[in-house]
Amino acid sequence: MHEQSITMLLSEIKAGRKDLVDDVFAILYAEIKSLAGHQLKRLSPGQTITPTVLAHECYLKVVNNEQLQLNNTRHFLHYMALSMRAYLVDTLRAKSTDKRQHIKSAMSLSDCVGDSQLNFRVMEMEQIFKRMEAIDEKLTEILQLKVLLGLTYQEISEVIDLSERQVIRRWQQAKALALAIYNEGNSDG
Repeated sequence: MHEQSITMLLSEIKAGRKDLVDDVFAILYAEIKSLAGHQLKRLSPGQTITPTVLAHECYLKVVNNEQLQLNNTRHFLHYMALSMRAYLVDTLRAKSTDKRQHIKSAMSLSDCVGDSQLNFRVMEMEQIFKRMEAIDEKLTEILQLKVLLGLTYQEISEVIDLSERQVIRRWQQAKALALAIYNEGNSDG
C-alpha cells in the first residue's frame, strides 16, 4: 500500500533528510502504536506506560540517531520494536525495587521457545538477547523478530533476505540457544 512511499522517504533520510522521519512516523503511526500496545501487553498488569508514551519515546530515539540506516517499512518497525524493548528494559532498571523486579512478561519468551515451564522476566529476556548477540547476531535477530514483532517465518525471510526454509531452521537454532542460555543462567545459582 504505502510501502513504496516509505521506502522512498527512508532512502531520502539516508541521504541526509532527517526531517522526513516525521513523515514516516506519521504514516506508520497506527502500526507503531499497535506495536507499542503489543509490547506492553507482555508486561503484567499495572504498568504505567501507555502505548502512546512508548511510541513517542521510541520516536525520539529514531530522530536522535545520527547513524540511522533503514531500508523499508519492516526494517523501520523492527528498529522501533528494538527501541521499545530497550526503553522498557531501561525503565524497569530505573524502577528496580524488589517489588518491580518480579514484573513478568505475559507473553514470555518461553511461549516462543515452547517450554511452558519457563517464565522469563523482562530483564531475563534482555540478558538472553545480549548473551545471544555475543554468540550469534543473526540468530538473535530472528528471535527478536519473532518475539518482539511477532512476525511470521515468511515476513522474517523478507526482512533478513533468507528463504523461509532457512528462517525456520535458524529459528529452531535460536530457540535452542535461548533455552541453553536460560538453563545455564539458572544452574549458576
